[in-house]
Amino acid sequence: MRTVYALLVGIDDYPRHPLNGCVNDVEAAEHWLRRQTGFVPEILRLRDERATKAAVTEGIRHHLGRSGPGDTALLWFSGHGSEETTDDPRSATGTCQALVCHDSLDEGGQPLLQDTELGALLDEIAQDGTHVIAVLDCCHSGGATREATARGVAWRPWWRTADPGVSRSAGAPGPVPREHVLLAACRPQEKAHEALIDGLSRGYFSHALLLALDRLGPAATYGALHSLVEERVRSAHHAQHPELRGPEDRLFLYGDAAAGSPFLLRHTTAGWEVNCGYTHGLRAPGAEFTVIGAVGTIGQEDVRRAGGARRVVVREVRAESSLVEPADWRPGADERETVHGVTPSALAFPPAVVTVVGQPDAVRAVSAAVASAPMLSLAGDRTGEWTGEWTGDAPALLVEAGGGRARVSGGGGHRLDPLPLRSSADADRVADCLTHIARWHQLRDLANPDPWLSSLVRVTVEPLVGDFRYTVTGEAVCSYTRDGREPQVRVRIHNDWVNPLWCVLLDLADNYESSPELYEGEFVAGGNAGMARRGEPVWLRLPPGRPVVRDAFARDWLKAIVTENELNIAPFRLPAWSPGTSGAARGGIVPAGGGGLLRFVPPRGGRLAGGPAHEVGRWGTASVLVRTEVP
Repeated sequence: MRTVYALLVGIDDYPRHPLNGCVNDVEAAEHWLRRQTGFVPEILRLRDERATKAAVTEGIRHHLGRSGPGDTALLWFSGHGSEETTDDPRSATGTCQALVCHDSLDEGGQPLLQDTELGALLDEIAQDGTHVIAVLDCCHSGGATREATARGVAWRPWWRTADPGVSRSAGAPGPVPREHVLLAACRPQEKAHEALIDGLSRGYFSHALLLALDRLGPAATYGALHSLVEERVRSAHHAQHPELRGPEDRLFLYGDAAAGSPFLLRHTTAGWEVNCGYTHGLRAPGAEFTVIGAVGTIGQEDVRRAGGARRVVVREVRAESSLVEPADWRPGADERETVHGVTPSALAFPPAVVTVVGQPDAVRAVSAAVASAPMLSLAGDRTGEWTGEWTGDAPALLVEAGGGRARVSGGGGHRLDPLPLRSSADADRVADCLTHIARWHQLRDLANPDPWLSSLVRVTVEPLVGDFRYTVTGEAVCSYTRDGREPQVRVRIHNDWVNPLWCVLLDLADNYESSPELYEGEFVAGGNAGMARRGEPVWLRLPPGRPVVRDAFARDWLKAIVTENELNIAPFRLPAWSPGTSGAARGGIVPAGGGGLLRFVPPRGGRLAGGPAHEVGRWGTASVLVRTEVP
């Protein structure tokens, strides 16, 4: 059975700067942990004067460090936080954040537990396969791992300490190693608050998080938890925005990937909202989403027994989300207090146009599969025509069918091997391939028709290892060294605006993969730059299975998407195409499970109703094409 090692730190009794609700927060968290089943809680409490920097550090290393593969390590800190400006190039916000322990406030006291030190301690535990979570209810907590009372104090002169110098990946090739998940009470530049809630002093964030966990259960996804908590805290204090740093589709306390749609429906003060907007490719009001069920409580079969699928219709598209109205159903009061998974209609996004040529029988088989597949329309078939706003041409794909195989071409990636075509199941796999390519093209070609914010963002590539040059078209060409070493670069996202922007960097590889792992979402201060892989080198290599021989090459489109608020990045995850990739749904209510490929349901009508286009909102993109070649 899984063991949850929990370090619960609550500090009210600070010298000259007391708080009131922090011990209450961690006591409530302990009570919640002990009420759950399915795991064994091992809890270490550090409260008030016992919560020194040495004790907290020791608790992380030796209590949370006892965990191993299949376990969970949970740090819950309620207390003061602080921040200071820094010239560290790894800091996208231009500040460093820290937790204030009990013995840090007196002059000459202990240094703070700074973001770089704390993040390195937690990530070291994660390397062994432990699922590591940090819940921080303090000011400036959104960066602390890397009239209500504010949980923050000004920076003290004696808190200046040397960088611990811990390199989390030490420049090793491959992806960034396992990392902890951060649930933070506020953004790095904000303050967290506590107040009297139901007769007891509590932090807004801790209180909302435990309410959400009571509602959704310990196996709720991080995305669902954050969605519910963010709305509750923002309703209580408009200047506090909880943050999630980590994968939205993973299960709280477990870390496993969850099946389900990447899009969520919640009720807000502005009405019902889906976290899908212009930045995800949605373009016009009138698009539909089908409700899969309440997260953590209602499954697919329950929805069907309850009377069939329920729909919501988009009435206003925003940059990061859309306001929607329930159609043909009336949500109950309890449904306003939870989060629902939703999946989009195929016509919520522009379909790719597919031309099928070749032997008549093979053409008919592929055409039938294409006609029933999401995001695809046959050339000359007007029933699937996109009637909403769209700023670019939908991709035009070609299938050459015959002789027991089908070759798909027209996509911007690497040439694909022919697919078998001897049965209707094979024809469906061809349509799956086309759908996959269509979604990849949507991500690669995302652009705001209003270029203002895009003009204030840049992506730069700096050479570290290997030959490097720019072509006249702006393509960055990186070459393997003569002795076969892979090229290395450093990638930065520059915010040339005066205000902070939330940024994510997608790597759209030519094997039709999309990944945000280089830079999974963080605020970048105005005039500052965020560094991919936290400043570690980005290693460039040919994809698996592509021989490293002379003149071989691969291309990656590095695409930054920037907004003024956090963005749902789950829909941007797309695995590389292979014949074994899980296929897209052709009907019914089917949760996602193919590593990021969206699942769609057929629209009720043959066409999207459309409607007047709204303001596209403040969002932008910037990209650079990188070519990795073997000389």
